[in-house]
Amino acid sequence: MTRSFTRTLLAPALLAVAIAPLALSASAASGEGKKQDWSEEHHQQYEQRRQALFERAGIDEETRKALQEARSEHREAVRELREEHRQRVEEILGEEQREALKMARQAMHEEQRAEHQEAMQQRLTELVDSWKLSDEKREALREVREEVYADMQALRERDLDSRQQRHEAMRELREEHHEALSEILSDAQIEEMRAVMSHHAR
Repeated sequence: MTRSFTRTLLAPALLAVAIAPLALSASAASGEGKKQDWSEEHHQQYEQRRQALFERAGIDEETRKALQEARSEHREAVRELREEHRQRVEEILGEEQREALKMARQAMHEEQRAEHQEAMQQRLTELVDSWKLSDEKREALREVREEVYADMQALRERDLDSRQQRHEAMRELREEHHEALSEILSDAQIEEMRAVMSHHAR
């Protein structure tokens, strides 16, 4: 097997679904339209931790309301400053210049993402090459990869009623794919992969 085959075999899409935390796999599967759902869930979790912190610190309800008002005032002030800044930028730059900046920003973002993915793939390639897997195991990994792509495509096309249903379906898929991967790799190897994924997800 060649190095290029190994690189393709261990694409981030496979590893993110098979071994990464649920948040990563859900993000990869759901696409741009699901980022808002994740943001709302993240906000709910933040509020739960915040209230638990207040409880532990003995902060009473009146003080909590005062803190919330101060927080809301701060957010409104920031929103107004951003709007003023946007208007000022529009006064300085013409429409073509703003569009050029937007395109340049997007291009730089794509380049950085590509560099990030390339670095992760390189690290994964080196990791898997160090295991010296047999041809049979490499072929089994290829089959798992194809199964992942097929299942993810099917999930995208499903008409699910709620975010919770999609998360549950994603969790079940992740468990199935992880189980398939565990039949090929040892627990230690999967942990090594997870460590690489976690490092590059920061």
